[in-house]
Amino acid sequence: MKSIADILVPLSKVETINPSIFPKPNYSNVSPSIKVPEPVFIEFSNLYMCDTGNVGRADDDDLDPSHIADLQTSFGVGIRTNEEVGAVKDRGENSPIRYELKYSFHRTDALMGLGQKGHWYYPIEATDTEWEDICSIENEPQPPKKSNQERSIIATQVKQIKAGHLIKDPDVVKKRLLELYPTRPKASRDRIAQGIFELTDIKEKFCYWTDAKIKRWRENNYSGHFAIGGDWDEDVQEYGYTTKIGGLYRTFHRAEAKYAETGLTSYVNCFTGNVTKNSTLEVQRKAIIQEYIDLRVQKFMVYKKDIKFLTLNGLFPQLNSEFQKGFKKFDQEQIEEAVKIHIKKAVAKKKFEKGLDK
Repeated sequence: MKSIADILVPLSKVETINPSIFPKPNYSNVSPSIKVPEPVFIEFSNLYMCDTGNVGRADDDDLDPSHIADLQTSFGVGIRTNEEVGAVKDRGENSPIRYELKYSFHRTDALMGLGQKGHWYYPIEATDTEWEDICSIENEPQPPKKSNQERSIIATQVKQIKAGHLIKDPDVVKKRLLELYPTRPKASRDRIAQGIFELTDIKEKFCYWTDAKIKRWRENNYSGHFAIGGDWDEDVQEYGYTTKIGGLYRTFHRAEAKYAETGLTSYVNCFTGNVTKNSTLEVQRKAIIQEYIDLRVQKFMVYKKDIKFLTLNGLFPQLNSEFQKGFKKFDQEQIEEAVKIHIKKAVAKKKFEKGLDK
């Protein structure tokens, strides 16, 4: 393993670095036709640098002076040869300024501020559309870079959809986001996808819910009223909740606390998580019912009494073809019958286990 001394080159000797030492970025997830040669040393006088030239950032995402200052402090001890450098587009030998900076604006500005003559850059060969994706994913968090903002990614992908370079299909968009930003948290990619869908009028095959979206639907589409967050529902004289699959136990215990405090019951409306081949909408909806039944059984086994302080009310619409103005109501008789059956099974199992212990 190399020491810090082996990979740090003083600013005064940067031009003498063997370019093969720098690691090459891999943009095959963007396109296999992209070519990334070894970096070349380019003098800043031959480098066209537009402050808003990085298409991977939003138009108003200008250079950050504090980030540039941090970089200058870092570069003061030397250039790290184990880190990738910036990239340029070769505009041709006949161009007055041959190279156009495509990314590494903060680092370039920092080096210019330190009085450097020039620096190393990859002269990447790519189409304009490929450059958009390259610049976008290059801004993903890799110190000392700044984290790319979701709005910037949304703007890039919307531009490509409108230009016809990306198919207007929810599955295609989500797959592309995963290819381009594999290290970004899934929750972030989902928010980005939703932003793209809204700006391009893409209709999802499945609808996914957030707190903000639930409130909008209640105000704009739902034919009636329902409470959320444990608020009091005057219409039915109960507290109302919403929950996602896997989160029902938290709502269950909140409703129990409300019941212990006030003697009043609650209801909950539910929705599923992401639908996949192995976790279908139907499978997840059945799992929500089973989780509720299991919680009722657990309480009975502790207190020897089945107290219904929370009702499993309904399901939010998640298919474009189903109930858009209201909930898909759970069959209460069917659920109560299932609770009774599972309680009997649990009691019988407990008696059997006690018999074995004797």
